[in-house]
Amino acid sequence: MQNKIKILFLATLIVNLLIQPMVLAQNNNSASGTILLPIAPKLDEVSTTANSDLGDLKTADPEKKPVPKKDDTELVSEVDADSEVDSPDKLDPKESKTLKASVQIIADDTEFDQSKNTFLGTGNAVAIIGDQDSKLEADMILYNQDTQIMDARGNVKIIRQGQVTTGSAFKFDVSSDEYLITKPDTELEGSEIIARKAYSNSDGLNFKDGSIDMPQAFYYSKNTMNAPTVYSQDVPNRLMHPEAYVPRQSSFVFKARKMVYEKYKDMDNLTIFGGRLVFKHFSIPVGKIVTTINGTKDQRIVMPIVPYLGNNLYVGGTSVGAIFNNPIGKTGVLSFAPLIQLGGAQLGSTGNSNSTSIGVGTQLGFVNNKVNFHYAYGTVSNLSVGDFKYKIWKRVRFQSGLNRFMNNGMFGAQRAHLIAEVVDNHMIRNIPLIPYLDFRTSAGWAQDYPQLVNLSPQFAKLFGSPTTTQVTSAFRVQEQIRGATAPLFQLGDDKYGVSGIIAGGLVARAYSTGNKQTIAMGTPMLNFSLNRLKLQTGFTTAQVNGSTPFVFDQYYMGSTSTFVSGSVRVNKYLDLGGYYGYNLQEKLPYAETITAAIGPPDFKVILSHDMIFGYSRVGFGILYGQPVPFNKLIVKGNPDRGGLGSIQ
Repeated sequence: MQNKIKILFLATLIVNLLIQPMVLAQNNNSASGTILLPIAPKLDEVSTTANSDLGDLKTADPEKKPVPKKDDTELVSEVDADSEVDSPDKLDPKESKTLKASVQIIADDTEFDQSKNTFLGTGNAVAIIGDQDSKLEADMILYNQDTQIMDARGNVKIIRQGQVTTGSAFKFDVSSDEYLITKPDTELEGSEIIARKAYSNSDGLNFKDGSIDMPQAFYYSKNTMNAPTVYSQDVPNRLMHPEAYVPRQSSFVFKARKMVYEKYKDMDNLTIFGGRLVFKHFSIPVGKIVTTINGTKDQRIVMPIVPYLGNNLYVGGTSVGAIFNNPIGKTGVLSFAPLIQLGGAQLGSTGNSNSTSIGVGTQLGFVNNKVNFHYAYGTVSNLSVGDFKYKIWKRVRFQSGLNRFMNNGMFGAQRAHLIAEVVDNHMIRNIPLIPYLDFRTSAGWAQDYPQLVNLSPQFAKLFGSPTTTQVTSAFRVQEQIRGATAPLFQLGDDKYGVSGIIAGGLVARAYSTGNKQTIAMGTPMLNFSLNRLKLQTGFTTAQVNGSTPFVFDQYYMGSTSTFVSGSVRVNKYLDLGGYYGYNLQEKLPYAETITAAIGPPDFKVILSHDMIFGYSRVGFGILYGQPVPFNKLIVKGNPDRGGLGSIQ
């Protein structure tokens, strides 16, 4: 009897040992919605993991049983169901053919087709590509292990390094890091991109036939300081808050043939090629543009090539050519211009600066948030002109010039042969009945050359047409105080009305030559507003005591003078303006300018002409806040490779 019991016990033990692995395998295959697999396994290398919380795992061959695994993180190779199964603890790691890189698919319903070697996830499907730190979401995800192609359809969403791209369909070649998205929609630093297709290659992520919505409107301008008052007064606000001036319906569309967004850059990360301003009946090419997309106000717009028509820093005559600009650092722009000089006169000559002589010229410049440098030369006048300005602290700056018109406060722009000085501007506001009081202190060294005024015959008349060639050098210290009252009276309002103020100033200066001079002036002014017409006129009385050793800084407006300035908005396409100043003592005009701003509100061409100096200028103001259509947009992930690789 005891022998029978022993035999029965041994038989039961043997049966339990034989069937236990099969029971475990069946339990592990009972419910699973997660598939964890190598990126490119062979058919006999497929493995699955179990997770009872994620639904049922359906396979093409129900007779196949997956091998039990040690835990949720360890993968083992699939074996034949009839073969002997070793415990996972006994598997030799060197014999495991599982790849380190893996793809994990999670869905409401997952299915493995053994004959096609495909995995299908449907319903809230998610694919996680481990080695690429990428996540793909879609209504359906199909992965073919033979071709290594992952295909996603419906509400596709790709998350990669904080960047989200959505689309209707997605194809991904795991082995080549190439993929295609149809109807993509993505956001880069606040800029929304909508396109017909997006694909990845060695260049980066390429969007085709779409548009990019810039994070903020932009205003790009040149020579707008010479525009009519009704337009130029808005320019600072357009630069600071361009979005407030964007019209409801843009008069043009800014299109781009190709754009390259370099996401690894903080500044100058968007380059536009083949840009065009497309109006209803015509278009204007603007060429290449470099700007910044970073979701902040740190926006710099650089046009690498800009046509030029102007005076070339007052070298003489008129210069025609192109300016080549290149961004430097975060705020700098380096520019160079080869020019043709039309007209001009040499120092010491009595010829007209508008002569028919033709020569060549050049201009070099560099500007950033602290430095402002320009140099120009023309062969007809044989004259070099340059300036260098440096911001020392707040409103304190160093400025120097060579034959250059430099700002001198109440005197406007004055032209020394050489000058170097430190200038401090300090303004006090909110004084009762005085909106502002400006104190300008300057100290430096200057060298005069009287023949400079002869470069403009009309201007030379104001100085008595000096013929002396004596060069005078001296140190100069001066203090200027100027201000204006609040309106002493006002009739009507800003649209239709008239008001009166008094502006004035005081100058005290001393020279190392022993010369001293004081100038006091006062100007009652009337301001008229007649809807679209703005006028200002005044009569200036000045008292000059002492003398200056220089010609360039003489007060040439006379003891009595008058002026009138005005601008009119004829319609939304045309602004006209002008300024006329007259020296009553010498009976000579000291200022004569006409200006015009032509074009729709968001695109103005600025034209100006100065009759005293005989110079003309051309400028423009471009305001744009609409999406930019493009044929091709490339998003680069790094500077070395250029391509983004996989899902970026």
